Parts: sequence; C-alpha cells; structure tokens
Amino acid sequence: MMKLWEYDSRKIHAVHMPQQMTDLEKIGNEGWELVLIKDDIDDNGTATAIFKREKKYASEE
Repeated sequence: MMKLWEYDSRKIHAVHMPQQMTDLEKIGNEGWELVLIKDDIDDNGTATAIFKREKKYASEE
C-alpha cells in the first residue's frame, strides 16, 4: 500500500536557537517531520518551516 502524506507550514523562531528547538520539539511531538526550513527570516525573527506526516487514513484530507 502506498503511503500518503499531509503537509503543513509553520512559522518558527529562526534567530533564538533555544526557542527554535522548543518549537521543533513541540511540532515533532505532534507527529510532524521537518522537511525544510526556508532561509528567509522575517522582521520578527521567524522563518517558515515545512513539515510532513503520514496520513492515518487514505480518505483523510
């Protein structure tokens, strides 16, 4: 059976490393795997991170 994935993008702290690790730990505990962190940091010191996780059911959207 083919695996199906869902994707999400979230803003995470990009300048303050301890907060970034806290953000990533929290998101990872929700079952999300980090795929990419975009290198365009905004004026608030955040960057866009892209995550994926396996869908539990094929019909899930």
